[in-house]
Amino acid sequence: MGIRIFTASVAGAGAAVAERAGIEADAVVAVPYNVVLWNDPVTLMEVVVRALKKVFGYSSEKAELLMLTAHREGKAVVWTGERERAVRHCLELGTYGLQSTVARAT
Repeated sequence: MGIRIFTASVAGAGAAVAERAGIEADAVVAVPYNVVLWNDPVTLMEVVVRALKKVFGYSSEKAELLMLTAHREGKAVVWTGERERAVRHCLELGTYGLQSTVARAT
């Protein structure tokens, strides 16, 4: 059984709302989403660091800091950006056996 992701397309919705509000379409900013990495007491720390470097292109130092944050605090926001990319990153982390979620940034 594979992973299924369902999304609703609202590509034109932002422009329509902006037009009604009298704002230029280019001024509408998409809401950012976080990729949250959850602590995993089973996966080796080296594997987590390697995954963060590969998926996000982070340096060893940044990947290690994020890994330690997740380890100590139970979770770490490892990336913030557009929703589609966040979902893609979340799925990529899953290929390394890591648990992560996508959440709207606050």
